[in-house]
Amino acid sequence: MVYLSDSGGHGNLWVAKTDGSSVHQVTFEHDPSVVIGVPIWSPVSTQIVFIVTSHGKTGEWLVNSDGSGRHRFVEHGSGALWSADGRWLYYARGTCIYKVLIQGGSEVQVRCEGVSLPLGISGDGTTLFYSHVLYSGLDLRRSHPDSGPSESFGRVPAARTPIDRTLWQMVLSRDDKWFASPLTDHGTTNLWVMPSNGGSLRMLTDFGNRPTIIMRRISWAPDGKSLYAAVADTDADIVLLDGLLQ
Repeated sequence: MVYLSDSGGHGNLWVAKTDGSSVHQVTFEHDPSVVIGVPIWSPVSTQIVFIVTSHGKTGEWLVNSDGSGRHRFVEHGSGALWSADGRWLYYARGTCIYKVLIQGGSEVQVRCEGVSLPLGISGDGTTLFYSHVLYSGLDLRRSHPDSGPSESFGRVPAARTPIDRTLWQMVLSRDDKWFASPLTDHGTTNLWVMPSNGGSLRMLTDFGNRPTIIMRRISWAPDGKSLYAAVADTDADIVLLDGLLQ
């Protein structure tokens, strides 16, 4: 698995086996003006796509899991998503969704219909799932083919997503049947799933009154039976600092 950690003093990508062994650092960024994040492993190779933000501009970069081959792949874009065969990379920029072959070449405009974020590509590559950002929340849509007519298959209210809803993501399971996502529940965050063919949200975790945050990118295990998520407690102490102004 690949994850983000600042244990080296700056947020960088790290890789480890799922039993916690063989931990090693993949990127070695030290510039405090550069932000790295949202790593997503290719479904068919050792390549990892991740965002790099510098001077207010965000692009998508690639690196191998051993740290080699780091390079900028998309100059301006975010919300990267691999096709199931690893041949295409989908991403968002402005009000459009694009895709580009991983071997390189010109980007292909998939659709432009307001602020949208790609959510998943079916295993056979014929259906694109994406979220359309609205004032009231998120309209979840699917199109077949990716640039063809689309239809809504669900909605998520704005109150249950981050303030910047372009940061919110659902993740499609390997069998194309389920989307999983962290959603806000009265001061805490839980994992929920929704059928990809439409239907009601179903709660997977119940942290009760425990104040938690689940990072925006979660991942399905290859067998589709488990989920990986970074969960943080948000409790804080209130401290009196007395005598500072004398």
